[in-house]
Amino acid sequence: MSTAAKKILVVDDAGPVIILCVNVLQSLGYLVKGANRGESALDMIRSEHFDLMLLDYKMPGMNGFQVFTEARSLRPDMAFLLATAHATPEIIQEARQMGFSSILLKPFSSAELRAAVEKALAEKA
Repeated sequence: MSTAAKKILVVDDAGPVIILCVNVLQSLGYLVKGANRGESALDMIRSEHFDLMLLDYKMPGMNGFQVFTEARSLRPDMAFLLATAHATPEIIQEARQMGFSSILLKPFSSAELRAAVEKALAEKA
């Protein structure tokens, strides 16, 4: 499976997080775009295909769970990762029950990001 064919959408209200994820994932050969709001991410997936969405949990407007619910109805074949600095046992349990492939705890390393993305894409393959 070639990573060059895989498209990833990073959704986070923090610009530096988007930049870090884009840089790391592009260096691994993925095609990566970023969105700083859930609403923008939903607009993007309505018009183009992504293999994976990396979602921040806490954002202004729609939170990560709200974006996930709508995005999954639009693109049920897409893999989803949750990224959060606000992990409680309840949030982690709910994310797993909803169907997120993995939960990345912020701050995460490049290696953790890579491993979570590879795992999520492999599960959807």
